[in-house]
Amino acid sequence: MKHFASTTMLLLLSLMAANGFSQLANNSPRPKLFAAYPQSIDCPESELARIFTIQQGQQANVSFAGNFIFSGAVSSNVVKFSNLQSMVIKSPAFSNAIFHVSRRTGSNNSIVYVGRIINDAFADGYELKRDGAGNYHLIKIETERVMPDCNQQ
Repeated sequence: MKHFASTTMLLLLSLMAANGFSQLANNSPRPKLFAAYPQSIDCPESELARIFTIQQGQQANVSFAGNFIFSGAVSSNVVKFSNLQSMVIKSPAFSNAIFHVSRRTGSNNSIVYVGRIINDAFADGYELKRDGAGNYHLIKIETERVMPDCNQQ
């Protein structure tokens, strides 16, 4: 009976290992959409404020430092609460990548922006971050680290 139990356990472990390796083999690396762009791009706060005036369905051209322009149609511009507004811009120039950005107004009327530029088909993107001096930057990210793959086969 001990021999049967150990053989069964060995067979189960082998099947689990084979399944794990087959999933790794099927995952081909995704290309990088922003390989030609810098690790960090400055974002003027005035430009972030301006895009929230663009209505859903209109074209948006967001100009960042270094001649990085994210242009596309505003697919969503929603005021979720009195202190929170979110919008999404979809850019055909970047293979339909989306720029999702939110603006939150604090109790002292300070404004904070957060957002990301991502495309599920590519391995990189940008995240909007604020530094200690209050300046905003798009920082390059690896989307595999930010968005885990949840595919089940």
